[in-house]
Amino acid sequence: MGSYRTLTLPLLSLLGWTLISAFNLDTDNVIRKTGDANSLFGFSLAMHRQLRPQNQWMGVTVQSQGPGGKILVCAHRYQRRLFVDSVQELRDITGRCYVLSEDLTINNTSDEDGGDWMFCKGRNRGHERFGSCQQGLSATFTKDYHYLVFGAPGAYNWKGVVRMEQKNSSLWDENIYDDGPYEVGDEGRLDPDLVPVPANSYLGFSLDSGKMLTKRGQLTIVAGAPRANHSGAVVLLKKDDVKPSMMTAEYILEGAGLASSFGYDLAVLDINGDGWQDIVVGAPQYFIKDGYIGGAIYVYLNEEGAWDKITPKRIEGAADSMFGLAVENMGDVNLDGYHDVAVGAPYDSNGAGNVYIFHGSPQGLKKAQVLGGQDHNVKLFGYSLAGNMDLDRNNYPDLAIGSLSDSVFVYRARSVISIEKTVTTTPKELDLTQKNCGDTICLDVKACFKFSVKPKTYNPTLKVKYSIKVESERKKLNLPSRVIFNPRSANDYESTGVVELKGQGTESCVTRGLRLQETLRDKLRGIPIEVSVEILKPSTRRKRQSALPNLLPILDTNQDATTLTKVQFIKEGCGADHVCQSDLQLQYKFHTREPNRDIFHPLPEENGVPILSLSDQKDIALEIKVANQGEDAYEAQLSSSFPKSLSYSAVRIQSGVSSAVNYYSVIVHLCCAESYHCKQMTTFGLTMSFFPSLEVKYSIKVESERKKLNLPSRVIFNPRSANDYESTGVVELKGQGTESCVTRGLRLQVQHIPFRGENYY
Repeated sequence: MGSYRTLTLPLLSLLGWTLISAFNLDTDNVIRKTGDANSLFGFSLAMHRQLRPQNQWMGVTVQSQGPGGKILVCAHRYQRRLFVDSVQELRDITGRCYVLSEDLTINNTSDEDGGDWMFCKGRNRGHERFGSCQQGLSATFTKDYHYLVFGAPGAYNWKGVVRMEQKNSSLWDENIYDDGPYEVGDEGRLDPDLVPVPANSYLGFSLDSGKMLTKRGQLTIVAGAPRANHSGAVVLLKKDDVKPSMMTAEYILEGAGLASSFGYDLAVLDINGDGWQDIVVGAPQYFIKDGYIGGAIYVYLNEEGAWDKITPKRIEGAADSMFGLAVENMGDVNLDGYHDVAVGAPYDSNGAGNVYIFHGSPQGLKKAQVLGGQDHNVKLFGYSLAGNMDLDRNNYPDLAIGSLSDSVFVYRARSVISIEKTVTTTPKELDLTQKNCGDTICLDVKACFKFSVKPKTYNPTLKVKYSIKVESERKKLNLPSRVIFNPRSANDYESTGVVELKGQGTESCVTRGLRLQETLRDKLRGIPIEVSVEILKPSTRRKRQSALPNLLPILDTNQDATTLTKVQFIKEGCGADHVCQSDLQLQYKFHTREPNRDIFHPLPEENGVPILSLSDQKDIALEIKVANQGEDAYEAQLSSSFPKSLSYSAVRIQSGVSSAVNYYSVIVHLCCAESYHCKQMTTFGLTMSFFPSLEVKYSIKVESERKKLNLPSRVIFNPRSANDYESTGVVELKGQGTESCVTRGLRLQVQHIPFRGENYY
């Protein structure tokens, strides 16, 4: 038995799945095919397209070689019956598969066609051998369509078997006489000890293949065993290097989570576009105790065949959804160069079912779209999937989805279009000294559009709605726009219209005028202009009912929806881009001020900290120097605030520099009031008077002696206090000699007869 490596790996879990907006699988023109009631029509699916003589397709087979190719159909519950209609009658569930020609008929001149694909027939009976073989529970063509691969999960006491074979006599003309069959357990020896999984593993329950999985060009069969070791496993098989009729395990990927059914379904595809094929494995019964999880998929991104170095990423489904029951390679559904995956969750949404679409990318799978069974009023939508074939010949692969409601649904992929938006303005910058529109300035905005799409031969005529927006941020802040459309638009912030694009690369342009408002104040920030587009549905004539409607292309979600351009004001000293890269630096020093004279002395310092003397330092001055080491600065300002123990006295600033003052703060505008322009350096000083501010708690007491004698007070506080003998509070004293007062009322008790004077405190 060949050696192999069993990999039980740590997992990176991707949580937080949320429903997302649709992408390019069209949900408005879904094709629905319905079978007989209770027939389980849609239990399994494959896409097929006949090339002659009609352009028909069917979606009821298990596997297809592709357009014009063979079709593989299996009945895994097919019974071999012996001693029929006698008391000794025996029945073995061996399974059987048929190969059909492209027109769904058996061509007797073809080696492959017919129902002779039943390798368990004639072998030893009983469940320990091949009596419950169930060949065809899964079956597939290899990626090069050279071999057929069959899974028989019931063989060898449910260990399971995978078999690969071909029947092509034309190979003899190429001197190829010995090409299989190949089988796990050795087709010649039929040794269950050579099967690399324990009993009751169901090896062969799911199948796929690739030639860039472990070594470049080496054919690898990937087989699921969803009950191996009570969690599930996926086995990577290859032709044995020594034994010509045997397949051996090269790697085994172990599932995580008891009874998770890891390997129930799987797909081989190139997710990240590196040329190596990756694996996505479904585990529909994965769960976490007390967690809202119902199924998962595991994403293995290949690292040049080093499967022992791979940490899979787990993507989890909602509770009770059976997320991962069906996993399908969709092909490159949006033609971005990366293969995409569909995952069925047939019990999601209370049993209606959902199908989740993931797009490939250099980083792995990205959530893209959700298709729901509730839209069709069916149950168990997503039980089966078939993809990676273009049915309507628009070069984008489509997706078929089966349910257990006797219905199949075909979602066609829409063409993905990128629209290039180019925005220019005349003039390019705004020079406030150059009036070109009366007493103000006008500019023209030119927006040009052209589109590209795959394939290059696709050249539709598109009607595109465009939007030109200005000052979006100021609109959010409820600030007036600095420019208005000229002629004026119904909306000060937006102008819209429609352009027609006639084929790829054909440019169409529009021009809109803008007028600068005369009350302009913000001259620092450029004026933002945003251009966005939307494809409009064409108004087409009504076609005959049997014709499929043409699908409207969709904008590429990887492209920025909005193109942003800023028209800058010409600013002195800010370079050719008119974006000022200033470098403001601040220095400060504390001083004392001599009484009634503007003579200042630096405060003494201890370890770099200024020392205040409360006895003789009444005024404190703060000298601030602001230097600009970079390009010119505009609208620069410095804000200062000080504690309540300091009171603002004065500010001494250079000419042309303004300030704004309140009781405890000062804002100094460092630039010229007219140009908002700071070139190099500004020096100014703040003078503050030092007044210690104290918070004092006071107490007003009455009738203290009577309280000691437990006699009632002859007066009460008015309004009444919580304590008849005392009222308390807090006052703030702001500096020496500053008076602060409080008033409290007293009311004489009527029943009291005074007999002597009392002291009040």
